[in-house]
Amino acid sequence: MRPRKLLKTSVLRLALQYTALYAIVLGILFSILYWSGSRYVSAPLKKDIQQELLMLSQIFDKDGSERLAETINGRIHREETLHEGRFYLLATDNGLPIAGNLTKWPYEADVLLGGSEVSNIWLDDDIMLGEVYKNDAYMPAIARDFSDGSRLLLARGVEQDNQLREFSENLLDSMGIVVFSALLMGVFLGHAVLQRIDAINMTAADIMAGDLSRRIPVSKRSDEFDELAQHLNDMLERIEGVMIGMREVTDSVAHDLKSPITRIRNRMEVTLLQEHSDEAEYRHVMEQTIKDTDIMIKIFKSVLQTAQANAGTIRADLSPVNLSKLVQEMGELFTPVAEEAGLTMKIVSGEPVLVTGNRNMLAQAISNLLDNAIKYTPHGGYLCLSLVPHNDSVDVVIEDSGPGIPEKEHQHVRQRFVRLNSAQQLEGSGLGLSFVDAIVRLHGAPLIFEDNKPGLRAIIRFQADKPG
Repeated sequence: MRPRKLLKTSVLRLALQYTALYAIVLGILFSILYWSGSRYVSAPLKKDIQQELLMLSQIFDKDGSERLAETINGRIHREETLHEGRFYLLATDNGLPIAGNLTKWPYEADVLLGGSEVSNIWLDDDIMLGEVYKNDAYMPAIARDFSDGSRLLLARGVEQDNQLREFSENLLDSMGIVVFSALLMGVFLGHAVLQRIDAINMTAADIMAGDLSRRIPVSKRSDEFDELAQHLNDMLERIEGVMIGMREVTDSVAHDLKSPITRIRNRMEVTLLQEHSDEAEYRHVMEQTIKDTDIMIKIFKSVLQTAQANAGTIRADLSPVNLSKLVQEMGELFTPVAEEAGLTMKIVSGEPVLVTGNRNMLAQAISNLLDNAIKYTPHGGYLCLSLVPHNDSVDVVIEDSGPGIPEKEHQHVRQRFVRLNSAQQLEGSGLGLSFVDAIVRLHGAPLIFEDNKPGLRAIIRFQADKPG
């Protein structure tokens, strides 16, 4: 994967932003921690220096400089003085040492004279006596001058402060490692996410190139990318099915329209070639032409209705439908047609049942099934339209005693322009059942075919609306 492409990913940019934010937060926390620690260490130390200066000043005021020098020389040999880095210097007015463990007066200490505040001054290790504490460092110090011209300097080697500084440096190093690790993790995550997105982009490119069979790879992780990939694959399945259906419809429409158009042309051509055609013959030709155009109009209308149902353009017209009343009305409408065809028809509408749907489209679906049943049931057969309720569903059932549909063809007959061999001699376009299937799928109601022994039982199974 190209680094330049990785640097442009949103995931890596987010990782960089969050890493920077993380570093800023850590820096603020570290600063607060260091400031608090420094105050915790320096405050008691400054107070201790001020108190010791006050005590030594009282010795000078009471007993003079010689006694003060003896006290200082006694203190520099104590154990805590050696280990804690306590520094004393009693010097003349020109800086010559009188007592203490510093060999000369630091030039920075002059600014401390006359004040009572503790300030940091730089002490070189070459002016320090002893071998225990030998470090160049800024140390908190305080100084004053006395009435005889002598001056006193007290300083502390801040071992705790040095330890705090060393700890802070280690903490900074650790923070740098953490930030760098977070950045590496962001690069790794960006690379992983980019691989998943590249798979989607490559699939999309192949599909745009014309390969509608390509699908996005789905891993076994079942994460949000897999969920997205599955939804996109389902969408691609639907699109591929629609495209295949469009090609099949185009081919089938061209095939089914070829015959009536050819008949119209041949009939008109023959009529024009006949020099002595009478009015009755012309009328017959026009009647046949109108019949063929009606067939073409019916085909186009069926294709349009099926396309609308498949596209879901009637979904906004869904409302509560009294299925019992609809079954009764459709039965009464088709009973005369069935009787004219020599069939016995029975209607069982049952108690009122409400479903959500488009009443006109449901009536068209039931009408198509009844029309097929009447068309294919031989003279003397029977037909039954019934409403069969269940616990949470209700079936609209159309039964006949015709030839039925072989079980292996139950799915095939739902496709457009499909006609079984046994139906080739009868008039039809092969669009009726595909239209019914599109309507019931729009309503979430499966179309089920069963063997009626003899004949066919067609069932539309609706989810009944709950009362209230």
